[in-house]
Amino acid sequence: MSYTYKGESFIEYLEQAKNLVEAASIPNFDRYFDTKLYTDPILGSIRSVLYVLDFRIAKFLYLSPNTSEIEGYSRDEIMKIGPMGYFDLMHPTDAEIVIEKLFPAGMKYIADHKNIDHANLRIAYNYRIRQKDGSYRYMLQQFSYMMVDQELNPLVIMGTVTDISEIYTKPELFCRLTVKNKKGIWENVFEKYVSIADSPLSHQLTEKEFEIIRFVHDGHSSKEIAQRTNRSVETINTQRKSILSKTNCKSMTEVIVMAKENHWI
Repeated sequence: MSYTYKGESFIEYLEQAKNLVEAASIPNFDRYFDTKLYTDPILGSIRSVLYVLDFRIAKFLYLSPNTSEIEGYSRDEIMKIGPMGYFDLMHPTDAEIVIEKLFPAGMKYIADHKNIDHANLRIAYNYRIRQKDGSYRYMLQQFSYMMVDQELNPLVIMGTVTDISEIYTKPELFCRLTVKNKKGIWENVFEKYVSIADSPLSHQLTEKEFEIIRFVHDGHSSKEIAQRTNRSVETINTQRKSILSKTNCKSMTEVIVMAKENHWI
């Protein structure tokens, strides 16, 4: 059976999906035609990337073509690296937190509550994704199960990725599980938060300052950094002083140690 799908239309993919898995394994299949299912009321009209992921082959079955606008990478780029490569784009601290703390906690809750309605379950979590210029955007990822195995582990999921950088400023990551009740209202059944206070964002470092940290880590002098960034040496030295002030460090060596300990670099 081929899992390749080259269509651009979300609705077209849903029609194709009927041929990818047994109909019986997709509870309430028609509900997937309602894309509002994946729109958080708080986000209003903010657009999202729609995707379908098959864990069995570790590939995206479908990815909407608006990824460049939302995530900063083209559809072809993300399809090429796949879900595993996508994790490499995440901030190292966030990837570790998601994999080792948030996901396990959420999955444990699901495993401990056998009566949970998987057909009406939505899982959400946030993280930072690195942009090509080295900056980061906050993403909100939400998904529901399309197909599960006999132990109710997800095999195929469908969801969205939304850029929430402008509306989410807390230095923390979260995992949230919601279930739609009989009245059609989404209710929170589980939440877990993990602080990322020791991050470049929490110290209010600018992208140019963070860039200098990376250059210093690689062994470049102020003169070399100035040449590489088309700035004056005086500007670089002023920004280095700003870095020390914001991080409360006495030297750039201490800054590099802090950056390494907190996986900034």
